[in-house]
Amino acid sequence: MRCRGIENWKWGIWGAIAITLLSVYPQLVMWGLRGQQWNGSFAEGDADEWVYAAYVQALIDGRPRRNDPYTGRDDHPDQPQPESLFSVQFVPAYLLAIPARFLNISSSTAFIILGIVGPFFSCLAIFWLIENVIKDPRLAAAGSLIVLCFGALTAGQGLVHLLISDHGYSYFLFLRRYEPLVPFPLFFLFCAFVWKALTAKRRPGIAWAVAGGLTLGVLVFSYFYLWTSAAAWLVCVALLWFIARPGNLQQAAGSFLTILVLAVAALVPYVVLLSNRSPTMDSGQKLALSHAPDLFRIPELVGIIVIILMVLGALRGRINWRAPDSLFAASFSLMPLVVFNQQVITGRSLQPFHYEVFIANYAALVGAVLAVVIIWRGTDGGKRPVPYPVVARLVFVAILWAVIEVVAPTKLIIRFSEYTDRAAAICQRLRQLAKSDKELISNNDGPDTRPLVLASDDKLALILPTFAPQALLWESHFEFLNLHPSETSERFYKHLYYIGIDGNKLTKELGEPMSNFAAAAFGRERVILGQSVLAKPFTSEEIVKAVTVYEEFASSFTREKAAQHLLSYVIVPADGSINLSNLDRWYQRDRGEHVGDHVLYRVQLRQM
Repeated sequence: MRCRGIENWKWGIWGAIAITLLSVYPQLVMWGLRGQQWNGSFAEGDADEWVYAAYVQALIDGRPRRNDPYTGRDDHPDQPQPESLFSVQFVPAYLLAIPARFLNISSSTAFIILGIVGPFFSCLAIFWLIENVIKDPRLAAAGSLIVLCFGALTAGQGLVHLLISDHGYSYFLFLRRYEPLVPFPLFFLFCAFVWKALTAKRRPGIAWAVAGGLTLGVLVFSYFYLWTSAAAWLVCVALLWFIARPGNLQQAAGSFLTILVLAVAALVPYVVLLSNRSPTMDSGQKLALSHAPDLFRIPELVGIIVIILMVLGALRGRINWRAPDSLFAASFSLMPLVVFNQQVITGRSLQPFHYEVFIANYAALVGAVLAVVIIWRGTDGGKRPVPYPVVARLVFVAILWAVIEVVAPTKLIIRFSEYTDRAAAICQRLRQLAKSDKELISNNDGPDTRPLVLASDDKLALILPTFAPQALLWESHFEFLNLHPSETSERFYKHLYYIGIDGNKLTKELGEPMSNFAAAAFGRERVILGQSVLAKPFTSEEIVKAVTVYEEFASSFTREKAAQHLLSYVIVPADGSINLSNLDRWYQRDRGEHVGDHVLYRVQLRQM
């Protein structure tokens, strides 16, 4: 039996190795590009990864759970901070920060390691789930590869996204670090635990139910879109189970009740944390009040097709719809319909595209894989031979598709990797200067507890807290932070003013596609449509109004405004493309220090 188990896992391990090799391609490109000049940065798959890396680095540096790596504000008895998106979903961050601190490595290095370990265990988790249901390790390994390789396609991303949009490109969507990559395998482990709880004998069944409930509890403090998807899927399983298998109610009810009790035990402190959340958290997450149905996303369509095929199979006697494996396949196909339409009842929609790209697409594919196997086998208990050569060809197509999707953006990977790793050098220089920062900040009577950096380039500002402990005057992700809207706007206007943006330049910038300035002025959901179900594009009249407000701010700028958020450092490109004449009216710059493509200035407020 033991050898048989090792033999089964062999297939899953080979699949996991294949996915891992595909996943590390961008990092290999970066290492090959930078060589000995590599500054330690990870190859980004999504811009939001830098925000997560910044929070993990703050934890590694010993800062409290409620910290803001961009504004530099930490929870303190004299200045308590509210809960944030990061502090509530703290499990993945600490799973990275604690071993990283013990090993004395940075969050960037931890993210590189996660980019290797994460896809490996994600593939194994899906393999284990499918193998438990269909009892065929070769098919399970093939299924896990198909699920992960076609995940982007099922979300309308990757190569197919290029047909409908010129902006944005993603392939292995689950790889975004650390959300959802760290808790991603837990979703499928949870599903496997539920399967074992419902199909095992009573005592082992309760033990598996406990494992499922604990896993769901961990998901609650890991990632909102995963735990709510897990809960929605569990509801689908429970309804299908009680309808189809009334003779199994006693055991099933005990398992479901055990999971429910443990889940509620986790939700109580979760709700307490949410009750202390920042007032800006809901607006930053684009919470929309809507009862409108949402029925035409790709994962939903895949799920509907699978349900139709299973119904036809049941009517023709090809499958036993009451069988546990059929119910599980149906539950994965129904789950996308639930998560995309829960607002019909609750009236609240929270960026549903996250379900589409991070979990509903993969769940729909799991349902499709299970359904195809079940329909092929028929009601003979798997006596119909499996065409393994055909399965091998499908796996080859899946891997080939993934290779194309991963390799296609190589030029983009090179461009991003070249810039971010070169920019990391000046960020690390700031970390070296952190000791002298204590002297700089001692004379600051304003609200900022750490030296402020003005970074003219938004991408550099985004990555800076991953490598340096200083705070930022402004960065385009400030809308997610615990700042009053008026302070967010003032920091944004100061940033524009200091780097020499006038009304004409701002008008041009606001009209650019995917503009960070437009996201700051009008909201990210109005620039990247689809982030909120009620978002509408901004108009030319709104641009004129926004520019007018900024010009009034700039024309009335005073020393008191300059001193309100006291700058300590300024980073600009070395090519002299930034006009700092406005900054020089209020601040005295030193001679500057050239680091790579940038110049770092120490600045002091002028005495008037």
